[in-house]
Amino acid sequence: MPPPHQPMYYVQDVPVRYKHLSNTLRILCLFPAVWGVYNHLAEATSVDNRQARTLDPTKSSALDNYVGILWCLLAGLWTYWLTNNLIRRWFIHYEPWPAMIRLLTLGTIFWFSVMYFVSYFGANEPIWPWMVICAILAVAQTIQILHFRARGLASTVSKKPRRDGKSLIYRTVLIPGGIITFITMIMLLHQNNMRPSSAQAIATGGAAGVMPTSDAKFIIQAAEIQVLIIILSSWTPKALQRRQEIRDTTLKLAPPNSSKFAYTYKFVLGEAPSNHAKNSLGPKIRQEMQKYDDLLLLPVSDAVKDDDYKSFKALEWSNKFKFDFLCKTEDDVFVRWDIVAQDLIELGPSQSYWRGFAFWAMEPIGSDDAKIENRDARRGIDPPFVSNTLYTLSRDVVTLLTYPGPRIFTKNEAQNIGNWLYTFDLKPVHDRRIQQWDVCENDMIAKRFSDSFKPLESMEDMYKNVQEGRPLCTDFRQERCAPCYSCSNRQGHWRERGLSCDSSQGISLIRSNSADLGSTVSLRDPMPGLGVKPKWIIPGILSDTSSIYSDTDEWVRLHWAIWTTDPAKTWKQRHYQAVETVFVHNPNAVLIVLSNTLPSNFFSAYTRQGYQIHIMAVSKELLLHRKWFFSSETEEWIRRWEEWSKKSEYFPIHLADYIRLVAIYKYGGLYMDMDALWIRAPGDTTTEFIGSDLSDNESDHSWSLDANNTYLANGVMRFRRGRTMFKEIAENSFTPTKYDPKCFNCGGPKAFTVYVKTRRSLLETNGLHILPREALYPYNWKEIVHALKKTDRAEDDVLQIEKRGLSIHLYGKMTSGSEIEEGSVVSAALKIWGLDLSPLSQSSSGVPKLQGPKILYYQVPTATGDTETRSTLLDKVPGSFKGIDAVFVRGGRSADGFITRKASILITVKVGSVAMDAWGAGTKRIQMDLGQANTMAQLNLALSRLRYIPPTGPGWDGSDNIKIQVEFGAMKEQLDIPVIRRATKAA
Repeated sequence: MPPPHQPMYYVQDVPVRYKHLSNTLRILCLFPAVWGVYNHLAEATSVDNRQARTLDPTKSSALDNYVGILWCLLAGLWTYWLTNNLIRRWFIHYEPWPAMIRLLTLGTIFWFSVMYFVSYFGANEPIWPWMVICAILAVAQTIQILHFRARGLASTVSKKPRRDGKSLIYRTVLIPGGIITFITMIMLLHQNNMRPSSAQAIATGGAAGVMPTSDAKFIIQAAEIQVLIIILSSWTPKALQRRQEIRDTTLKLAPPNSSKFAYTYKFVLGEAPSNHAKNSLGPKIRQEMQKYDDLLLLPVSDAVKDDDYKSFKALEWSNKFKFDFLCKTEDDVFVRWDIVAQDLIELGPSQSYWRGFAFWAMEPIGSDDAKIENRDARRGIDPPFVSNTLYTLSRDVVTLLTYPGPRIFTKNEAQNIGNWLYTFDLKPVHDRRIQQWDVCENDMIAKRFSDSFKPLESMEDMYKNVQEGRPLCTDFRQERCAPCYSCSNRQGHWRERGLSCDSSQGISLIRSNSADLGSTVSLRDPMPGLGVKPKWIIPGILSDTSSIYSDTDEWVRLHWAIWTTDPAKTWKQRHYQAVETVFVHNPNAVLIVLSNTLPSNFFSAYTRQGYQIHIMAVSKELLLHRKWFFSSETEEWIRRWEEWSKKSEYFPIHLADYIRLVAIYKYGGLYMDMDALWIRAPGDTTTEFIGSDLSDNESDHSWSLDANNTYLANGVMRFRRGRTMFKEIAENSFTPTKYDPKCFNCGGPKAFTVYVKTRRSLLETNGLHILPREALYPYNWKEIVHALKKTDRAEDDVLQIEKRGLSIHLYGKMTSGSEIEEGSVVSAALKIWGLDLSPLSQSSSGVPKLQGPKILYYQVPTATGDTETRSTLLDKVPGSFKGIDAVFVRGGRSADGFITRKASILITVKVGSVAMDAWGAGTKRIQMDLGQANTMAQLNLALSRLRYIPPTGPGWDGSDNIKIQVEFGAMKEQLDIPVIRRATKAA
């Protein structure tokens, strides 16, 4: 009787004691296949019945995922058989535990291999990774069968092992694999037949809309600057209207093509989302294409939730063509293409350029309008990105973004680009003039007219304002505050929405503490307001808890200084001049001098001219009465004032260090030493900063900020109120147990540097800016003496300092005994930026005079290979009358009371225009009658806001002329200022 037919696999070959363990190994080997089935089933059910790659040839369809499931099942079957055979073989030929280790190691390698292939092919390829995995398993199964049958489990298993091995290969490898391959072929052929035919594609405009690569050289006219404009649109009746509105308004603002500037634009659409849309809108879109030839139809989904992928495919399409810059916007955005063109002409061809309204340290977001959930929110904090309202990319950045390879899509176009460029260490240039909210500012270059805003105005209204020379937002609603703009007399401050704005980096989320970034250090304390009945220290300005400016956008008007010595012995003309430089550059500054020695009328020569200088008395009793302490320990330090003054020769310096900590913490504002000469006002009103200098003392290396021996100098700094940094520095330096009366700088530069050094990344992420040395301390304490000596290069040196910085620090301890020589750098600076009102001034007369630049150079940055983001704090707005170009009235000192005069201003421009608002629209002629009773401060404030605006067309030859006529009492003077465009290399 022949032996019974042997089963395919001998489960009973495993020792009984390892039965459960072997079953566990068999189950574990199925996990990758089960995981694949689950993922593809979930993906298949979320495709919303999209036909197989009909709308989007690179995204997987439901049918793709079902085919992928078949291959997952086949992989699971082969994995189970292979594992089962290895268990039977290895448990017989090896000791159980070595066999177990081998099987677990093999299983782990298999799991990681599955993950590698799935990630390599990407989430949108459900078939290919599992086909590769099955091919590997098929080879392994074949080798295992041949090897296993050749050696046999026993000599009685088979007398014809080669024939049995082939039979097993047919039954376990070829037949299952062939069946799944055949099913795959049939299903994919069916899917391919469901795609639109060429005739259907042409009927929808798809084939005609995609420009062939060979036409690339004819897309944009040859010019110095070539710009490709991509405007995202869609298959909707509303989008059809918006496209026509854009053609009739914003696109007409673009300058005509010339040898300097040329552009072309395309509205980007996907495929028709439905037969209804194809039938209803197809003929209209075909007519639109025939009439304007400005539509680009890409073979991608036109659904709102797929806009991120449509934008990417538009970038991919654009990468075929030659241009210098790509500007991407949407069909509900009004863009000042005239200004954008002028900006790009002035910039010139650039590399690594990425500009827009920037966001940083933001959480991943979805789309509220489209109700799209961001499934990638678990990623935490996103890299910097820009708003999709309008952004500009240089040609090389477009190439980087479209480089072939797998990429992650986050359902948000803007964050996609930020994620992809993060690996190349590219940072966006922030431009606040681009706004995606329902706001309006006169200097905006991009305003969204979204249906969700329910706008009362239209693009046509804004276009008329531009054409007729009116400010951009004339007759537009401006009650809402635009992010990164001043919210004075506006509703809905952007900080109330949890936003913080940095002038160079853009918008970030306000974080009450840094726990969101992995730390538990609180960065800002809640501060009390003025209250219903303030206890005024300076009536109408400063109370014991706050000031009228501290919690507003005008907090930067607060300026603080300290004087603790006898003015009869130590106050000099240079100190008056330092005060004057403040008001030359910032006439509406509110300077509060904290002093225990200066009389209340010490600055009457300036207050009579309308400048706001207040002396705030300081004493131990007043500090305690006003509660100018942080804790009981700092309070005790104040109470022992007399003790410290006897023990320490540095106590006046330590007291000044302590008082400035309290003042900035309680009220915010800018602190300055009385020997800081301002050569230019800070370029923005939002950045919080402190200066830095370099030390050459070896003893300072142990606590300096970096290897260059950098330290933070608290002689000039500007911060909002409530920063815990000031409280913690005070509590680490000015308590009875921690105070070191013999340490000169332990409450000043050393204290700030040590504190920031251990928290630098956290503090900089939350708004702290450390300015380079040249910004505030162009000469160190050893070099400053040379700045007081006569030199042939004094004026040139002043110009170079003004380009890079804001101030010159005189280091009073080092220079108080040195004379400022005529012809020195400091003397030249004081001659330029002085009001001649000092009681000690020898040059002042009773008649004011008008001062301004001999030539206004309209600075245009040249193109460089490095377009690193620059801080607007140190930049001058091109055309602004700041720094060396300041226009102001000086002189006219009088011993009488409050001085007011009749004042008027008349300004005319030959070619360009001029604005009286730092960001307003310009006109060719401005006439202002300021009235009969104006102070010098009021007149100079009006003059400080002047800004020249060049013509927007490419035909400007770079020259112009401005006439400024000023009447101030008996003074009637005129400035004739030539304007010359000059390219300057970015610092």
